[in-house]
Amino acid sequence: MSTPLARKNMNLTAGWTYSSGLIHAGYDYGVDIGTPVFAVRHGHILRIVDNIRNMDPSEDGKSGDDPNFILQGIMYKGSPATVVYMHVSPNVLVKEGEEVEAGQQIARSGHNGHSTGPHLHISVMKGHNNTNPFHYLDGLTDASPRPRPGGLASNGITIFPPRLVFAREKLNEMASGTIVLEDLTFGTKNSASVRRLQHRLNRIHLEGGTELPVTGNYLEMTRDEVKKWQVQKRHAEPGTAMANGNLHPKQARALFGKRFTLVHK
Repeated sequence: MSTPLARKNMNLTAGWTYSSGLIHAGYDYGVDIGTPVFAVRHGHILRIVDNIRNMDPSEDGKSGDDPNFILQGIMYKGSPATVVYMHVSPNVLVKEGEEVEAGQQIARSGHNGHSTGPHLHISVMKGHNNTNPFHYLDGLTDASPRPRPGGLASNGITIFPPRLVFAREKLNEMASGTIVLEDLTFGTKNSASVRRLQHRLNRIHLEGGTELPVTGNYLEMTRDEVKKWQVQKRHAEPGTAMANGNLHPKQARALFGKRFTLVHK
């Protein structure tokens, strides 16, 4: 699926209702400010508001505070629909009227408006809406029944859950291929194997992990992420040869899986 965040960041914190029982009718994903946000489907940008500063993560917004948001027009089951990406950081990466592809980065997550902690909000509504990002809540109350799987909310506007519109993700060329084991060491430059390593690490949740640029250069950033993987996923002791930031063949097989072919030079 083409998800709004990297899979390792898909930490769902609210759905049809908040934990308090109040209506929400969207998805909230708790992520750090600045986390890359991606279009979930092919479409065009209907409206953008991105001039509101982010609060400090320790601050909470108040009811009525205006958020930043992107409204994206898509087609879903042959009919127009609108995806709402809310609380994004200022200075988004797209413009109104621009056509975007599924999986294209369009913004970075933020913390503005009525937000209680940094997160990304996603909701979907029928029709192309270029005015009100909260229109999907019209006619809903805290007592409104949860939609049946694959259905509309009782107001006839809200499509829930939002993942219904997430497009099928094309297989990235980095998600399979040949890995040269000797390239998986600190200092390797311009290697397709290292690019695939960086892409693979970006799909795995690592405590304190960062998004790696897929450069093919095995720099300190890559070595640091490999160390985290070795410690967290392979239960290696920090500072040992098993957690030195280089991948030996047994670790590479565990990391890459069946889609990749591992070879020696």
